Amino acid sequence: MSAYTLDAQQEMLADSARNYLSRRATPKHDATQADRQSNEAARWAQMADLGWLALPMSEAFGGLGGSMADICALAEELGRGLVNEPYIASAVLAGMLLADVAPQSVRNDWLPALADGSRRLALAAWEPGARSDWTEVNTRATQDGADWRLDGNKVLVLGGTGADGLLVSAKISGSSDFALFLLPAGGPGQRWVAQILFDGQGAAELTMQAATGATLLYRGEPSAVLGHLEVALDRATLAHCADTVGAMARAFALTREYLGTRSQFGKPIAANQVVQHRLVDLFVEIEEARSLMRMTASLYADTGIDKIAAQRRHVAATKAFVAQVARHVWEESVQLHGAIGMTQEYDVGAYVKRLALAVNLYGDATFHLERVACSSLDSSAIRALKVEEKVTANHHKETTSAPSS
Repeated sequence: MSAYTLDAQQEMLADSARNYLSRRATPKHDATQADRQSNEAARWAQMADLGWLALPMSEAFGGLGGSMADICALAEELGRGLVNEPYIASAVLAGMLLADVAPQSVRNDWLPALADGSRRLALAAWEPGARSDWTEVNTRATQDGADWRLDGNKVLVLGGTGADGLLVSAKISGSSDFALFLLPAGGPGQRWVAQILFDGQGAAELTMQAATGATLLYRGEPSAVLGHLEVALDRATLAHCADTVGAMARAFALTREYLGTRSQFGKPIAANQVVQHRLVDLFVEIEEARSLMRMTASLYADTGIDKIAAQRRHVAATKAFVAQVARHVWEESVQLHGAIGMTQEYDVGAYVKRLALAVNLYGDATFHLERVACSSLDSSAIRALKVEEKVTANHHKETTSAPSS
């Protein structure tokens, strides 16, 4: 089976998802936050019934043990159907990270609940001013006896408003170590600001002031903790690329259909040779993006010694290319539709918003091209040096700004 095609099971998964989602209307913004949360909870339960939430989870915890290729096959259909529920942010990003780093007791408690949809997780990793860089960690964890207290700010917590728990990255007070914590959502010391992103997806900003109730999942050197975060974010980024490919394909189909039915000067716009060339260019770019995404997903079945480095490099290259194609697709969709392509009422407008956000979500092309360069030039040494420079700079800033006694 080629890395660029789906196998029989993946075809069935994609077909069933496409059939189900075709019966749902293109999502519009809900009137109120309460409407949004109510509708999202109902659709999340439907995802659980379909087995989608169990796909990334191990069979040992009630999951289906799906591969990254399986997840991407589903994510492509979610993008085609403009699903706004945080499947990638919760099930793929946060859920699989918890499975990577949590103690056995926490996994036994949380993973079956994630698989059946009775609980949801979100990752709180990005901080103000850091943009896509998860290595900027200023949130502080202070141990108080057997308990931990968290202080800091997190932004772009995807799916955070409906989550039951949060995975929070922080640095340990009085130590150079970093850590990952499981924090119950809505507990003492937390202040939430709910957000709706440009395309209707939900996110939140989180401020923690002596937030309590956190469980320590993993502690270690900054490079080790950030390495786990990077692996998790690469999986989510790849699934996001699949979602974007699905949205691009649907936006292209709507544009081609419009040009075939809209007439000017007595003939369809699509009969114009220049327009045909532009459509062909879009089609080829989308197919290239799909092939690159599926090839990268196939690398996750590799067991070679350098598989993580290869996955990192290919995910970064895939996201950089997909971001560039997504920008071209939404620009051409608007240009070829005219003003109607920008309206809320016309379906292609929703895809334009999805693709405009996708260009920057999980890192833009420039961010990931830099990662490709680092991965090609002794990535481990460069990345370790960057982390140590940030830790040293932060420590120096803290010591010089501390008041004298």
